[in-house]
Amino acid sequence: MPDLSAPLDEAQHTLLKVMAEQYLKTGRWPFWRYVEHTMDDLGYDDAERVLKSLPVVGANSPVGPAYGLAWYDRVHLADDNRPALTVAAGLHSPELRHVFGENFISVLQYFVKQQRAVRPSPETVEASYITSDDFKRDFPAVTQEFVAALPGIFEHEPVLRRGSQSWGTNPDGWRFELHKWLKDYRGIDDLNAYVARVTELILESQTPVLTQALGSPGHVVTIGDMLATATPTVTGAISSHSATSPEELPQYVNGNLIKELEAKQGLTRLSPDKLLQLVSELNACFREGHAYACHALVRAIIDHVPPILGQKSFQAAASNYAWPTDADRKYAKKLLEFKNQADDVLHRQIRTSRGVITMHDVPLAAYINALLRVCVDQLQ
Repeated sequence: MPDLSAPLDEAQHTLLKVMAEQYLKTGRWPFWRYVEHTMDDLGYDDAERVLKSLPVVGANSPVGPAYGLAWYDRVHLADDNRPALTVAAGLHSPELRHVFGENFISVLQYFVKQQRAVRPSPETVEASYITSDDFKRDFPAVTQEFVAALPGIFEHEPVLRRGSQSWGTNPDGWRFELHKWLKDYRGIDDLNAYVARVTELILESQTPVLTQALGSPGHVVTIGDMLATATPTVTGAISSHSATSPEELPQYVNGNLIKELEAKQGLTRLSPDKLLQLVSELNACFREGHAYACHALVRAIIDHVPPILGQKSFQAAASNYAWPTDADRKYAKKLLEFKNQADDVLHRQIRTSRGVITMHDVPLAAYINALLRVCVDQLQ
């Protein structure tokens, strides 16, 4: 199993430096074309190979999550892609150490503290949230730029990406759900401990799969066997808990959104029946780790909903619809870009080499949930 804290070679350090310097200047990760060209000027003519050589934990497992120093499209790394570095890259980048080290750990500790302070009702189950306004109130010294950048950091971190959502009328506004998995990170007080904990949880989530799937001597292990014995996990999110009740099963589409959509049945001009079936099947396939089916179902959903937004196609919706926030608009653009990847999954014919699509390649759940949030609000 790769060690995310192990020393990097010169080419890997250079790649991190090229990406980090631009991010710290602009708050955005540079386009891949810029990274490749800069690396070439510095004497490294295969930047993609260098990127893919960065250590990843969990990458060789047929099921379960993965986490590494970088986040990028493993199927097709296009010129206009923006690969991102994860918090773990701060272990190797002096440039990122402050933002991805001390500051990130302070945010994580804050969320853990707030989650511990939650007192659930014995009669109702309701999510608890921290908003960007709450965060700014409790940390008055932080800059607006740092607060606005946090969702972009969250989306690449296992424990945080599942709880982050756009929020309010401010395009940089966000809220974070104080979910129960934050307790796995209690006591984490520095970056090394955080990365070690992520690695530990990945190993814990995969060990039962390998142990159970091996079975009795002479048994031939199949991917089906391993999926059948796997503890369900959210893509990119780590949990050591076995979830058996419907409420605790990993969900790609938010359960509360589904309930709101169900409540619309029979009350709207446009029938939500097919959309409900699509999101139900998507959640089921997501729990079972069916990457190809998830691609197809996300593609079906984004082609199904444009009439709700008063548009004929999703391309028109992404470009012309008056999205509630800038974050919603950006998420729609991400889903529009994903259509090319989904088309590749659906239409690429059989070949001699093995396929490379995994659950890691499924779009972030925040994208589709933001789209469905708008759709549910618009259904009348």
